[in-house]
Amino acid sequence: MTEDHRDEILFHTPGRHAEAYPYKVLVAGRTRFTEDDGLVTRRFHHHTLILTMSGRGLIEIAGQRFSAHAGSVVWLDTAMQYAHGCHPEADHWHYLWMSIDGHGLDTVFAFLRVGQSPVFSGSSAAEPLFEQALATLAHRSQTTDALSSAVVGQLVALLVAERGEQEEDSGERIQRLMRALRADVARNWQIEDMADLSSLSASQLHRQFRQKTGTTPMDWMRHERMNLAKRLLISSDAKISAVALSSGYADPYHFSRDFRRISGQSPSEFRRARGQ
Repeated sequence: MTEDHRDEILFHTPGRHAEAYPYKVLVAGRTRFTEDDGLVTRRFHHHTLILTMSGRGLIEIAGQRFSAHAGSVVWLDTAMQYAHGCHPEADHWHYLWMSIDGHGLDTVFAFLRVGQSPVFSGSSAAEPLFEQALATLAHRSQTTDALSSAVVGQLVALLVAERGEQEEDSGERIQRLMRALRADVARNWQIEDMADLSSLSASQLHRQFRQKTGTTPMDWMRHERMNLAKRLLISSDAKISAVALSSGYADPYHFSRDFRRISGQSPSEFRRARGQ
């Protein structure tokens, strides 16, 4: 194994003045997997950044697999179980890595949708920053905490610059979701579908949707379906079961129950009251 490809782990215990700095590098290193090593499962309690130097890596998170190519940066929240190793189409994976802690990392992680897309294309500026972090931990001094914090800050800034400008604000995401829901009212929408479409977690979707509409996504969808059902009941002589199906209800009983709860009448009563 060459000098560049040796495995190396460097631990760091922050000093007594470390709290004066926003970020910390707790441990860092360089690792090489081969195609014979398989996937290794891990779980820690830090954010971890991985820079692929050569070869190709495979990251598995919550059943999803992501490829790490040379020059890319992977951001992992290692509180969640993950597995990683050499990609089956490569003969090795050589990478630098660091586990970090600091103010606001969870917020940036969510803002950049890292949970759904952990691989960044990276930039030429990333490698010297990783190397600087390793060198700083290898030759610890009174400046280690300050230098480490600066390195992490620059890396986070690179990732935000790559993806942050592509982000829609929350209002645009919710509007985009509402248009999609209206365009396919009859679909059996689940919260997971809505979260994926809006590029938000389920909890973020609930919070931001309520802020914009005053209600939950599913309740808003229920009212949209009832509005469509009312139009169909007035404009056609279709059977109640057919109206229910067109409005996203496979079960006519469930449809009638929701219709009465929202409009105060059964579908048949609503139709008769309007001369249909």
